[in-house]
Amino acid sequence: MNLEKLTRKQSGLLILIVYMLTLSIGLTSYIVGLSMIENPLISMFIADVIMTAIIYLIGCVIKNASLYDPYWSVIPPFMVLVWGLYEGLLGSLKGVLILVVISFWAIRLTHNWWKNWVGFAHQDWRYDLLRDINPKLYPLTNLIGIHFVPTLVVFIQLPAVYYAMKSSTLNIWIFIGLFLSFIAPIIQFIADYQMRVFRESKHDAGTIINSGLWRFSRHPNYFGELLFWVGIYIIYFGSTLVVNFFILAPLSMIALFEFISVPMMEKKLLSRVGYDDYRKQVSRIFPFIPKKRV
Repeated sequence: MNLEKLTRKQSGLLILIVYMLTLSIGLTSYIVGLSMIENPLISMFIADVIMTAIIYLIGCVIKNASLYDPYWSVIPPFMVLVWGLYEGLLGSLKGVLILVVISFWAIRLTHNWWKNWVGFAHQDWRYDLLRDINPKLYPLTNLIGIHFVPTLVVFIQLPAVYYAMKSSTLNIWIFIGLFLSFIAPIIQFIADYQMRVFRESKHDAGTIINSGLWRFSRHPNYFGELLFWVGIYIIYFGSTLVVNFFILAPLSMIALFEFISVPMMEKKLLSRVGYDDYRKQVSRIFPFIPKKRV
């Protein structure tokens, strides 16, 4: 199915319908699973797998894997809201605040996706790259690498949210985590805005941004994403005051960006004039004072 002739608004409406249908099936799957398994985490994981499979299959039909792109930001607040309503986790101030920061993060990320998305004529360049590297293996790469690995990495973050919301504890760690998780989307929004202004200004093709937050980090938007999930873990830590295997949640997110997202982006940007010098002067992810030119 070729949807490239649809306007951006028509494509957006189609995506909205697809995701509303997917979320409805996900909610039904969760309710049915909960009645059979009586475990909110396992039931939600099953629903998550089913929803990912739906998006994958529809993406295959329309021949565009970027249908999955909003999934990263849409699903977490959905899960937290469902847990909040069905498990009674919104009865405390902390539960409400956690839902607020996750929703704030999700709105920012979804808004940025919509601002940059041009319609079904476009597919994320990383997906095209993976397809071009090995066309025969792409269906499996699409299923595992593009869909289920990101789904798994995001889901791993959420049990900590569930247990944090179940706890009534309030302490300085929780407020630090809430602050970091709230400030992170603001950092991302500023970075996105600065990049958008740079792209819309009259710069020579292939030039790089080296101002604002981008003067201190080559990927301030990625820094904001990692800061958000670290903040979420700190909220969990403050709720339990125990370091356990849930520390793997933010570490898995860091690994995803450190070993996959950032290297792919850096490889693409190296073709731009001056990027190699920029890379030598400016910190990779964590903001730091740039090195002086030699």
